[in-house]
Amino acid sequence: PDARDLPNIIFILADDMGVGDTSVKGYRVEGNPNQIKTPNLESMARNGMKFTNAYANSPVCGPSRSAFLFGRHTGKALIRGNTGKKLGGENTDYALPPGEITLAEVLQRRGYYTYIIGKWGFGGHDAKPPSHPLDKGFNKFYGQLTHEEAHINMPTVLWNNDINDDPKEHYRQNLALPKNEDASEEKCVPEPQSCDFIHDKFTEAALTFIEDRAKNFRNQPYFLFLSYTSPHVGSWKPENRVKGWSDEVRKVAPVYTCDANFQVADNVYREEECRHKGLIENYLDKDVGKILKLVEDLDIATNTLIVFAADNGPNGKIFVRNKKIHSLETFKSTADQRGGKREVFEGGIRSPLLMQWKGTIDAGTTEELPTSIEDLFTTFVDVGRASQLLQHPENNVPLDGVSLLPVMTGNRNSQIRREYLYFEYCKLQALNWGAIKKNPDSWCSWALRRKDGWKLVFENESGDYYLFDLNNDPGEENNLYNKQKGIVQDLKKMKQEAHIPLQDLGYDGQTLLWKY
Repeated sequence: PDARDLPNIIFILADDMGVGDTSVKGYRVEGNPNQIKTPNLESMARNGMKFTNAYANSPVCGPSRSAFLFGRHTGKALIRGNTGKKLGGENTDYALPPGEITLAEVLQRRGYYTYIIGKWGFGGHDAKPPSHPLDKGFNKFYGQLTHEEAHINMPTVLWNNDINDDPKEHYRQNLALPKNEDASEEKCVPEPQSCDFIHDKFTEAALTFIEDRAKNFRNQPYFLFLSYTSPHVGSWKPENRVKGWSDEVRKVAPVYTCDANFQVADNVYREEECRHKGLIENYLDKDVGKILKLVEDLDIATNTLIVFAADNGPNGKIFVRNKKIHSLETFKSTADQRGGKREVFEGGIRSPLLMQWKGTIDAGTTEELPTSIEDLFTTFVDVGRASQLLQHPENNVPLDGVSLLPVMTGNRNSQIRREYLYFEYCKLQALNWGAIKKNPDSWCSWALRRKDGWKLVFENESGDYYLFDLNNDPGEENNLYNKQKGIVQDLKKMKQEAHIPLQDLGYDGQTLLWKY
């Protein structure tokens, strides 16, 4: 079909958010007195589809976002861990590998206008290989290029690059935010308008874009990747005033409330928890609502798929002066699931997944199909009717994601059901490469969930294996590893199929790193 007949795709991705951080029925813990309220996410579930067995593909953001962009799970991907740590004296981000086609490139070739707003985290134009969003299929980029930049919530400058601009402007951090030159908690909380909070800038850009495309470019479909940095921790100070690590581990929310009767554990900062709640209620959820309303007001709801998800589970292990910035217990952020960020237990990889597409997705639908973020690659390609444009990468590793369009359109009988979902996380992949190459289990944890609900976990820190029956033990409390040897053996065979050693994919510890 002509590109003019294709639907728009809006993908909203939260950063470090658990299913229990929403008030969506089926995600929340019933009776929780501290429940975070997300009426607009509830509206998405009520007017669209809610997936109750959805996953990010990693317990940290980089590999999970890579899985989305390439449609491949972390057992077959080159990026299996975050970096941003010191390597050779310089900070590093992974560059997306060459020879592979991103989702944005597929949709761009199909005729979509492609725009990423927010966090990128995969290098830049001067990376080796080049890995700026404009190099990877996006027509426009507005946001923060690196992981390090994305920790600054009151930056003085942003990237604002358009493929149609003068080539000299393609790769410049060229948008100044002078309000933030003296940004601080003391300035921005009493007068939020005196600062440019990064989340607000991302939302403003998204709303402006959606309205402009509807009024001036209605005949060209678009893919908008709204890659938020909330509710991840960050800094109240601009980049030129951050003095050390502790400056970057706060919940930055200029607008929030802290009720007098709100209580937290003694080892948790009460104010930070109020801001965590504020980030989700007053920013993420409220801004989802603004997007939903604008799409409806512009009369493009029947031609626009809107998807909300998270890149990994919430972080409950950040301490400053022996107290936590956020506790997973305060709001039941993981909905009482085991673990959190950087763990392949359910709390680290479970994700909310909500979809709304008026007239195509039946309202109020609940889907129990196990699915992972790499499925969104194939789904969006299918929605854009662009499957014929897919090119397999040079190393000929097939895609792992399957399209969810059949269940989205009520054709459940034709839905491909994956035999298993696989997750692998290699802590500080580059820094620990020597040890990982000799023995992946030294620094890499992994989990495999079979489609019938049995899940096998290997935790590298302890060297322990776990087997869980998620159908009867969703909180992963009862380890059956020593009681179900046959199931363990079957799942280990599946793991051998799912896992390709990094060196077999050409990784040497340096090739995919961009030094900045």
